[in-house]
Amino acid sequence: MNTKGTKTKLTWWGGPLVLVAMGLMLAGCQEEAADASAQVEAKPRPAPVMAVSEEEGLVTRNFTGRVEAVQTVDLAFRVGGQIVELPIRESQSVKKGDLIAALDPADYEAAVREAEVNIQQRKLDLDRYETLKDKEVISQGAYDSAKTAFDLASVQLENARRNLGYTKIYAPYDAVISSRLVDNFTIISPGTSVVRVQDVHEVQIDINVPERLFAQARAQNVLSMTAEFPAHPGKEYQLEYREHSTEADPITQTYRITLAMPHPEDINVFPGMTASVKIRSKQYGLAGTPGFLVPASAVTGDAQREPFVWVLNSETNAVNKRNVKIGTLFGPFVPVVEGLDEGELIVTAGVGHLQEGQVVRPVK
Repeated sequence: MNTKGTKTKLTWWGGPLVLVAMGLMLAGCQEEAADASAQVEAKPRPAPVMAVSEEEGLVTRNFTGRVEAVQTVDLAFRVGGQIVELPIRESQSVKKGDLIAALDPADYEAAVREAEVNIQQRKLDLDRYETLKDKEVISQGAYDSAKTAFDLASVQLENARRNLGYTKIYAPYDAVISSRLVDNFTIISPGTSVVRVQDVHEVQIDINVPERLFAQARAQNVLSMTAEFPAHPGKEYQLEYREHSTEADPITQTYRITLAMPHPEDINVFPGMTASVKIRSKQYGLAGTPGFLVPASAVTGDAQREPFVWVLNSETNAVNKRNVKIGTLFGPFVPVVEGLDEGELIVTAGVGHLQEGQVVRPVK
């Protein structure tokens, strides 16, 4: 009897003891979890940051360009006749003053001799009439007629000599023969084009720029312009500005800009070739003002839709809100034209989860 009573009493007291122990263990686990959670909350959240720099505001734009001659001219004779000299070949380089083509000069030389004989005769007549006028043998009108005839003979001789000079064509400048439009011994009329020459004292490259970029372009913002040719990949040649069109192409709404470079010594570059043009410049902001180019993810808006960024205090690692003015969005970047200084650190991602004065762990 006693044995059974004792056994029953132990069982009754054992149940509460186990429950109490389990409760204490559970409470301890909860406290440890709470401590771990508090430690996690106390640990600053990582935040990617970047230093604001003018170098970040540099943009490289690529254009496809076409090599063009400085000028292209079709050369023609001012007089007609048969070509007897055509010593040029297509693609040949010529210097200013080199002979391009010549006509048979026989008829024009004869015209010069005839004009010379005529003026000699008119000069003799004029001298004789002048003597007679001094002796008052002839009237003033007769003398004036002789003087007029002499003057006309002078003009005739001048025209004959000029026409003789027109029987030869010389290179007007250092050029390349682009096309030979007629063959030797062809009989041509005045004004018929004989050859096409291109002024290539330098390489000129035309690119077409969209009107949005053209309207924002400022010479002081352009840092470098280079060209790369398919014949020599990887080699870049410096370019200089020459001119631009002021009328947009009616179809593409682009503006032509002409750039130039000296003739390279390592490759041959001729009109019609293509080139890859790179223009490195500062990004444009309001009214063309260059700004700091930052990721678009770094800029957010407040309740009044005013843009701002989070600026990091490098000593305390706390972030502070900074209102800024921004320019036109450029792909994944946006130019900040007011509100930031060179060298300041800003948060570039997760900006919507930050609060004023929050301490973060910067990740560069």
